[in-house]
Amino acid sequence: MAVANGVVRYAKKKSGWQLRGQGPWFFPLDSDALSNCDALIARIENDEEALACSELGIPVVDIAGASSLKLFSQVRNDDYETGVRAGRYLHALGNKQFGWCGIDDVHWARERLVGYASAIGKRPEQILYFSRPLPWWRTIYDVSPELESWLISLPKPISLFCGNDLSAMKVEVACQRLGIHIPTELTVLGVDNETLLCELATPSISSIQPNCEMIGYRAAAMIDSLLDSGSKTITIQRIPSGTVTERESTALIIEEDPVVARALRIIRDHASEGISVGDVVERSEVSRRSLEVRFKGARGKTLWEEICDQRLILATLALRHSRSTITDIAKDCGFGSVHRFYTLFKRKYGTTPSLWRKQKQARDR
Repeated sequence: MAVANGVVRYAKKKSGWQLRGQGPWFFPLDSDALSNCDALIARIENDEEALACSELGIPVVDIAGASSLKLFSQVRNDDYETGVRAGRYLHALGNKQFGWCGIDDVHWARERLVGYASAIGKRPEQILYFSRPLPWWRTIYDVSPELESWLISLPKPISLFCGNDLSAMKVEVACQRLGIHIPTELTVLGVDNETLLCELATPSISSIQPNCEMIGYRAAAMIDSLLDSGSKTITIQRIPSGTVTERESTALIIEEDPVVARALRIIRDHASEGISVGDVVERSEVSRRSLEVRFKGARGKTLWEEICDQRLILATLALRHSRSTITDIAKDCGFGSVHRFYTLFKRKYGTTPSLWRKQKQARDR
């Protein structure tokens, strides 16, 4: 739907365009319908579909990047960058073991694996992996002895990057059957941020959000250019993905000191609620002096600095991915005042929240 929104947003600038689509709100887009189209934006999932589209004789822009046949221009997610983002995120959680659940025979999955391996300092073949074709992953609730055997064999604790949310969901269902605890034994990260799927999972799935609306917008712009120029040159535009939407499947705090781990969990869970150092101390059930010393020794920062950092992380997400005002963001993220928010933000990022938002949103376009 987000891709379609991007296409529509561009098409509204073109008075002569008429859009047709395939999906629950459209008539079937069969060969007869396609014969009346001047151009096509398609999610081409395999070589067979690519060959069929090539026979239409019209400009085609592929938004999937799955086919090995380089027949069309593409506007798609930057899958290597997505893998790098996943690797850096999982590495920061503190686990020393890393695994990969992939999708066979699609180019985008291979790129995600390569980026992931690069970010954690390994070659792709050094990563513990399990891979199957996309239709296999779609059978989420079917029992798979092969997957379950692989999950049992993994060293634990381990961080697992799944090629998409479907594979992450199937892994979690298998872990439930096996009694493998997520996230303490196995942390799970997916891609696509399909909200319903991620929230339905138990535990809910952390996922990387591709910038689907921008993919749709840029694909429509590329079609416009192809129609004007008649060019046959194949070009590829890669759109950077968004940040990780954190949910329960990666809600892991690796600290050897259980008192520090508890305090950090309290801060992360309640930073936006105006929590104070005194509140953290009270809920930690140890003396303030003891907690401050142990926390600074483990984290290299004070409790108050940790609270501020967590609020600033929440604020950057809101600045980049919402239309909320600066005042509302300051309030929603737990800052006592807008002035305090501006002061702490500029101290950490070297610019104001407004300028930071403009720079990041311009980069995402």
